[in-house]
Amino acid sequence: MKVAHDFIDDLLDKINFSREEAPEIDRGIEKQELFSTDIIKHWLHFAVYYERAAVSFIGEWMRSIEEVDALEYFSHQIEDECNHFRWLNHHLVQYGGDFASFKAPKEWKFFFFFFYSVLDTLIGRLAAHNIAAETGALGFLEYGLNRFPKSIKETVTKVIKDERYHVAFGIKLLRRYCITDEQKALAQSTALESLQYMQRAREVFVFS
Repeated sequence: MKVAHDFIDDLLDKINFSREEAPEIDRGIEKQELFSTDIIKHWLHFAVYYERAAVSFIGEWMRSIEEVDALEYFSHQIEDECNHFRWLNHHLVQYGGDFASFKAPKEWKFFFFFFYSVLDTLIGRLAAHNIAAETGALGFLEYGLNRFPKSIKETVTKVIKDERYHVAFGIKLLRRYCITDEQKALAQSTALESLQYMQRAREVFVFS
């Protein structure tokens, strides 16, 4: 019988495989040594919106979390996401962007404010956000780190450190609480559903 450790490894493998099988949507930027000003500004709008949304939906989760260790970790994560919002919004302003007047696509609103908000179990929340979404965010940040100008690169380096922590504690808590076959099935289905919505959000991000 598989133990929790093997299950988490299998889940991460499925997530990585799903990303590899997804249609290529980064062709417009993959050959650039440095991101253009337009791409940086576009990405900052996406990142700032996402970080602000994370503060909101994790804050909503806190009202129903009963596990003390999860409460502690998510409290830390809210502080991190708020810092990310503040740091990245500072860069957005420098690039002439305005978070307050930004109109997010409907795919972003659905993913960040509906899908996450209706998740009502710790396992589903960890699988969807800390495992599926945060590993995806990490992938882009690590891919693009050396393509940002120095000032943004320094900020992104700090964000990467925090996101790795978010993934790590997500894995730790899933190994602790995701035990039964039913729980494992929930984690897998929710993580893969999250990937689908993230893919749609990324497609809008790249082609808009």
